[in-house]
Amino acid sequence: MFNNINSPQPNEIKFWMREIKLNIDEASLALGISKRHFLRFLSGDTKAKKVHALAMQMLWLIDENNRKLNMLRPKKNEKIIKIEIK
Repeated sequence: MFNNINSPQPNEIKFWMREIKLNIDEASLALGISKRHFLRFLSGDTKAKKVHALAMQMLWLIDENNRKLNMLRPKKNEKIIKIEIK
């Protein structure tokens, strides 16, 4: 996701936000930083650190995993046949 995990670039962070469908408020909350601090990452005024990049990677992986699980879950009108295995 990031070319350099030690210093993610603003365009890469914006891509990350689009991929997991987060707005600025949600992204800053998810990373545990203030909105102002996050906006500084997006503008390039402050460089995001490795810990921020790793947190973003983790959130992206969780989002991907949830999408895959949702695809496997049956739809509302689908019937489920459960076979007990002993």
